[in-house]
Amino acid sequence: MFKRYVLKSFALFALLLSAQFASADVSGSWVFAVTIMDQTGNPQVTMVQDGAVLTGHYNGQLGNSDFKGTVNGDDFQFVLASEAGSVTYKGTLQADGTIKGSLDAAGMAQGTFTAKKSN
Repeated sequence: MFKRYVLKSFALFALLLSAQFASADVSGSWVFAVTIMDQTGNPQVTMVQDGAVLTGHYNGQLGNSDFKGTVNGDDFQFVLASEAGSVTYKGTLQADGTIKGSLDAAGMAQGTFTAKKSN
């Protein structure tokens, strides 16, 4: 009886621990609010998360481009190719469901962004 109680307690603890370290899913359609060198834009970004793999599509001022990236916990990054060179986005999913992050445009300019899921 005691052994069964200990095993159930351990299983519950393991389940709670794994839930705490599970990554949030950034899949969905997002509207980004980007600021780079005093310029702003609102690209539409669709992301699909499969474990640690991120794929998606960018539609905005830099054109239309598919991208690939990675997810680690609440953090993600992806790189898209544009006419101006590669642009790397790094973001973190916030507790309120929004995203905050930064971007690097081919090493020539850096910026910030926030994002909200579109309806």
